[in-house]
Amino acid sequence: MGCNPHRHERLARVSEERLHTATHGPYDRPPANVSPIPRPAEKEQPSALVCAIALAAIVAVALALRVARFGQVPAGLYHDEAYNGLDAVQVLQGWHPLWFPANNGREPLFIYLVALGVRLFGQTVTAVRAPALLLGLLTVPATAFMGAQLANRRVGLLSAAVTAITFWPVHLSRVGFRAVALPLFVALTLGFLWRGLRRGRGYDYVLAGLFYGASFYTYLAARFTPLAFAALGALVLWPAARLPRPTWRQVGLFVGSALLVAAPLLAYMALHPDVFSGRAEQVSVFNPAISHGDPWGTLGRQSLRALEAFFVRGDRIPRHNLPWRPIFDPALGLAFAAGVAAACKRRAGGWFALLWVGIMLLPTILAEDTPHFLRAVGIQPVVFVLPAIGLDEAWRWLERHGRSAVGGCLAGLILLIGLVSTAHAYFGPFASAETVYYHFEGGARELAERINAFLTTPGSPRQAYVSEHLWRDWPSLRFLVTGGPVHVIAPDAAPQAPATGEALLAVWPFETFRPALQNLPPGSRIEVAADLQERGDLDPQARTLALIFRATAPPPPQPALATLEHGIRLVDAQVEQASLQRLRVQLVWEAGEAPPLDYTAFVHVVRGGAMLGQHDGPPAGGALPTTCWRPGDQVVDVHEVDLSAPYSQESDRVIVGLYDPATVTRLRVVASRAPVTENAITVRAP
Repeated sequence: MGCNPHRHERLARVSEERLHTATHGPYDRPPANVSPIPRPAEKEQPSALVCAIALAAIVAVALALRVARFGQVPAGLYHDEAYNGLDAVQVLQGWHPLWFPANNGREPLFIYLVALGVRLFGQTVTAVRAPALLLGLLTVPATAFMGAQLANRRVGLLSAAVTAITFWPVHLSRVGFRAVALPLFVALTLGFLWRGLRRGRGYDYVLAGLFYGASFYTYLAARFTPLAFAALGALVLWPAARLPRPTWRQVGLFVGSALLVAAPLLAYMALHPDVFSGRAEQVSVFNPAISHGDPWGTLGRQSLRALEAFFVRGDRIPRHNLPWRPIFDPALGLAFAAGVAAACKRRAGGWFALLWVGIMLLPTILAEDTPHFLRAVGIQPVVFVLPAIGLDEAWRWLERHGRSAVGGCLAGLILLIGLVSTAHAYFGPFASAETVYYHFEGGARELAERINAFLTTPGSPRQAYVSEHLWRDWPSLRFLVTGGPVHVIAPDAAPQAPATGEALLAVWPFETFRPALQNLPPGSRIEVAADLQERGDLDPQARTLALIFRATAPPPPQPALATLEHGIRLVDAQVEQASLQRLRVQLVWEAGEAPPLDYTAFVHVVRGGAMLGQHDGPPAGGALPTTCWRPGDQVVDVHEVDLSAPYSQESDRVIVGLYDPATVTRLRVVASRAPVTENAITVRAP
């Protein structure tokens, strides 16, 4: 078939006309040297090979930041993450909904990816967070693609680098929140759409529409994107924006493919409108409970706080951010400000980026707790194009003055500062912050790990009993506990079957739980832990999460150190020096018969006739009072004793015993292998 040179010339002119609208009418042909979306000359842009190498290095840095201590930082597993895991388990069991109703309702895409994670890694923290890692990592090259289409290759690479190193996207890639999926689909949608505007190829519009339709399955902030695309339509019609106009066919390809993908979820929304509006109404600034009767004043304050988020003051919630850290560190914040100014000058993609960021801030502006980095996730990754434009503008200015290498060094230095800032903040203050531990419900995750460790230890048959209050209120227990049989019990009800083997019992400390103690096999060695803490978002202080009773087979019988009234025996006593002025004393009591009263244990450290330190309290911190002891039970009783002076082995003694708190009368020591003075038993100290 022959080649027609005149046909190629006509096609070239049509393509050129599509790219030029500037100040001309839509049917006028502008001069050939006018471009609606200015690009630097090709010689100023990195080659495809250089771009590939640079992007590989950027992705490697992004991966390093996202996999370091993965699953450990942040500690815990927040209940939103746990609900995603629980629904994923049901997906694997055959449930395949379009909308997951639990926990205020959630879009499905992320949960189906978590189901794949559970298939690969089991019911673990890794299974819930691995999809976020994958999505967050893929967002980096997708941002490079989007940035290159909005501006140029260098802006694309710089945008990807900012995405790779900024605290906010790094954190989203390490937690199991579905919001992490939206930036990837935004980047792909805008990248293909902008390429379609540049090249006029129909398949770009189709791909853009497919990814846009899929974005509605990611996170609720996607519902604001039609406003941003309406703004794009207005820009296309405004000659000053210098944007090419797509044909109606191209618009139809984009809209039609988007509707094709989104139709099932949109149909579900139409049939169940209350499912999608309930949470929004709860947190809206137009809710009197939020605005306190001043919705417009509240809206103004919210808008100001949203603007502060970029480089003044960010999200205060530790689940989303190192509290108050802005989106950009000072160096990138300066680049962002320069980028905003440059975007205004560049028009086209620059104007659209500004409009997109402004519109996609609405989900957080219109709700409480602005800036809220989950609700604002729709500004990602477009917001990272703005500092990239700022760096590119500075680089181009230096190139025009013969200082291209200086421009590259400047951009590299600012990115290096951002990388160091993020790595230090994330793996330093954020990783070690107590408030992050509480907000990610680290205590519940530790409880699940202890239950699993107990159940999977070889030996006698083991069972776990968990209070229904704990099982209901901490979904991470329901997701993570997989080590063996777990019995969810009403702690105020007696067990229906006799306890056998070895057992672990976890109860909420603020409920009646004495009947539940009968689940512990009699004649066991019982240890009680109350070290796990929890604190709600609005609680001023932490409190005990659970009392954990661990009943195991006692060691071989040995002569008691002492025997007290009612057949109570002191089986063992261990004294450790926890610090220069603190002793840790572990006593092991054994009941010969059921004690008639709740006695108090005392541990005194004396020097001559003076008291150096003491700790008095019911055994096992009050979790296992003596009236609950059964014949043959051994109870581990730990006391921490603070001393007024450093302990001296030569001059100081540790004495222990039991007394009636009502009369302060010590129980009589009937027999003892250790020295006894006034019914106080002297135990060997370090």
